[in-house]
Amino acid sequence: MGYCAAAGIAYLLGGDYDIIAHTLVNSLAIISGVVCDGAKASCAGKIAAAVNAGLLGYGIYMNGSQFYAGDGIVSKGVENTLKNVGRLGNDGMRETDREILRIMTDEE
Repeated sequence: MGYCAAAGIAYLLGGDYDIIAHTLVNSLAIISGVVCDGAKASCAGKIAAAVNAGLLGYGIYMNGSQFYAGDGIVSKGVENTLKNVGRLGNDGMRETDREILRIMTDEE
């Protein structure tokens, strides 16, 4: 999503692996809880928010700060944090997906 665009921007600005990894982790710490509900118009807004979070994540790291393991779903290392996001999306969102469908079809 948009945080990946920020990783690309970090790379284009000369960022090495460390800067790119921290850009991703910081942006995931900020935006990972956003729920995709399949509504096309709001998805565009969520993508814009993800790009903004990615750029904020880059700026946070370039100014000497970062999120650490234990800050929400952030774990030590970008790979572990990405694994957590995958787990959240795959396992944690099952019931959320069902509830979104009930809301969209006006079921109670």
